[in-house]
Amino acid sequence: STQSRSSAASDVYKRQVLSDANLYTVKFRTSIDKPFREDKTAGLRKGSGFLVDKEKGLILTNAHVTGRSKSKVRVAFKNYGFHPVKQIYVDPRIDIAIVQIDPKLIPKEAKAAKLKCVGQVPSGTSVAAFGHPKDLSFSASRGIVSKYRFFLGKDVIQTDTAINSGNSGGPLIEMDTGLVVGINKSSYKKSTGLSLSLIHISEPTRRYAIS
Repeated sequence: STQSRSSAASDVYKRQVLSDANLYTVKFRTSIDKPFREDKTAGLRKGSGFLVDKEKGLILTNAHVTGRSKSKVRVAFKNYGFHPVKQIYVDPRIDIAIVQIDPKLIPKEAKAAKLKCVGQVPSGTSVAAFGHPKDLSFSASRGIVSKYRFFLGKDVIQTDTAINSGNSGGPLIEMDTGLVVGINKSSYKKSTGLSLSLIHISEPTRRYAIS
């Protein structure tokens, strides 16, 4: 039937959306020896991020993944080793950071994520968090957008999508369009089915992509 063909086509498209996420999502490893006040503790941090400008080598993530201190930050694309990157923008207040990798080190098959820079997606929209939860590399969890809200001083997307340690900094992807609508931040402590994703992704990205 027409309905079943439409459903099958939608399933194929959604699989392609997640396949594409493998090409722009990266792993982060950050080593901090002498932390600034915002970073609190020294040690190794793990997280996720995603390529937003292949030509310039710009990668977006959380500030708590890269740290604000002078640190050793490395990233790895799927099936490739880790390479050092430079911190070029770190804002602990909104928890967003941009790092830069030498474009020559970006795999040929990698692609830049497409960002949703205008407007909001409706509550109930199907989304996926992509990253490396609990060291389970390049994996996705599905859910919906629950609500856009101002929470603890930040504009966030509330979602029931599972966001665990290792997902921080990775993309929250709208499944119907393949656009990245947020940066995965955290699950809400002592709760089930309540996670948060940051939405201020367009302004810092635009600033460094055109500079």
